[in-house]
Amino acid sequence: MKTTIAAILGAGLLLQTGPPTNDKGREITPLGVERAQNVALLDCPPGSNTQRGNARPGEEFAVVSLAFKVTPAFKETMVKKPVLTDATGKVFNTSVAIIDPGSQPEYQCSFPFRVPAGTKVASVQIDTAVINVASLDKK
Repeated sequence: MKTTIAAILGAGLLLQTGPPTNDKGREITPLGVERAQNVALLDCPPGSNTQRGNARPGEEFAVVSLAFKVTPAFKETMVKKPVLTDATGKVFNTSVAIIDPGSQPEYQCSFPFRVPAGTKVASVQIDTAVINVASLDKK
């Protein structure tokens, strides 16, 4: 069963999200930030990649979930991997790539960033779009 972002919002399953950011014909909405010790490293939109990541002692994954909506203005292009910036300005990378960003009209992806335990996140950048996620971080 395919779940759309509108259906999730209509069902009240997302209690708090950030405002959408428009980037090159895509609307990107931050859905949340979770913490984990073990994560799936799925491509975006989710595909068949079955790799997993494990945090080392003193580290955790800050997993940022984003919803994407492709608008008619979108032109197929290569998209850089997202980067996370913490509250002090330090930048962290993810191993999850955005592959074929226009293949589905709407999709959700989770991007795990390996960070020191307790790191306060501030934003995620994808190409030129900066998405504020600080208010969604429960840490």
